Amino acid sequence: MLVFKFGGASVQDAEGLRRLLRLVRTYGGDSLWVVVSAMGKTTNLLEQVVQAVRDDRWPEAMELCGQIREAHLERIQPLRLEVDSRATSPDQKNLEQVLDTWMDRLLEELRSLRGSQLSYNCFYDQVVGYGEILSTALVSAYFDQNGWGHRWVDARDVLVTDATWRDARIQWEPTIQRLHEVHQEDYRNHQGVQCVLTQGFIGRDRVSGLNTTLGREGSDFTASVVAHALHARELWVWKDVDGVMDADPRLFPMARLLPSLSYLEAVEMTYYGATVIHPKTIQPLQNKGIPLRVRSFLHPEAPGTLIGGGENEDQRHSCVIVKKNQGLLELVSKDFSFISEEGLSMIYRALYEQGLKANLARHTAVSFSLVVDNDPYKLQPVQEALSPFFEIHLTQGLSLWTLMHQSDKMRRGFLSGKQWLFEQHLNDIYQYVVVE
Repeated sequence: MLVFKFGGASVQDAEGLRRLLRLVRTYGGDSLWVVVSAMGKTTNLLEQVVQAVRDDRWPEAMELCGQIREAHLERIQPLRLEVDSRATSPDQKNLEQVLDTWMDRLLEELRSLRGSQLSYNCFYDQVVGYGEILSTALVSAYFDQNGWGHRWVDARDVLVTDATWRDARIQWEPTIQRLHEVHQEDYRNHQGVQCVLTQGFIGRDRVSGLNTTLGREGSDFTASVVAHALHARELWVWKDVDGVMDADPRLFPMARLLPSLSYLEAVEMTYYGATVIHPKTIQPLQNKGIPLRVRSFLHPEAPGTLIGGGENEDQRHSCVIVKKNQGLLELVSKDFSFISEEGLSMIYRALYEQGLKANLARHTAVSFSLVVDNDPYKLQPVQEALSPFFEIHLTQGLSLWTLMHQSDKMRRGFLSGKQWLFEQHLNDIYQYVVVE
């Protein structure tokens, strides 16, 4: 079997939905799972909805929901009269009715949450995943309209997680069991099922039953979990770029395509902030030896980038990774005691509980500095937890530049004209905390 993952850029308009159906029909084969993200910038709008409801700005929240509906309606309007001759029941689902059904459920969710005492991160997870639900519900209706046999599965019913809000951790045993049950049921009992369609990014807490999310851009990871659980032949991630590049082409127009990568190289690149693949994607695939192909939905005939597939683990490609919107969190011991293992354990526990990763760390006898994603809703609880023990200073407006396997001359060229606070390197991987 194959697993396909389509990101938000691939379904941001009517042509994107048409293209998705063409790709599934052309490359899908007989046993396929399709994982789809929220359309366009829906997640960003839902984040604004969360904040408006939390601040009791209900009219603004409703206006934002109206914008979400209108954006989706604009995407599906050109598709409403398109009926493929292969469709057996052209009127099986009306696209606009499907949109309104799920928008009503979103509004019901918001009303039930209004005034709740849930933490921000938990509240966030109950709402923001509706972007993926809306997206896949409309893709499903479009599949039906065009006679493409499939089954729509709510990922919250199969991806079992813990309660680390906004960065939930997969509970592997029950997740694998549920995915197997769905897969076997589809291909035994549902005649005409040519694929299973589900959402990325979302799951459900095993204990509370509340919705969870896997971290921004977590749909890649969802697809990786599905591929691992079902022993997929390959995972294909469809992007709006030709594959994995040696730099972000939006920042570096001369960026080059990397035709192949080892699992190790891919893990390193994602660890340091390369955004083409979610950082957690590689490990479940490597454990089963499942290759990952990153391909362009704009140029599907191109080979893209193959990750794994027997590549030499010792190969090294030079690349540049720029991680924006970073904060430098500086902690100084209040009683001037050494920051020992006990202090480090306290710091990393606070980060872990909020789902924050130290993108770079260094320490002296009585101070510890961390570069982290500048997310105030995660950083504030960390600061509150650590403030009794440390003097804390946060510097914002930074980027973290990672130059991997570059010559001295190339490093100087990349950093020419840049101001950086400090650098750190290990072997031939150099990192710079750069002022934006």
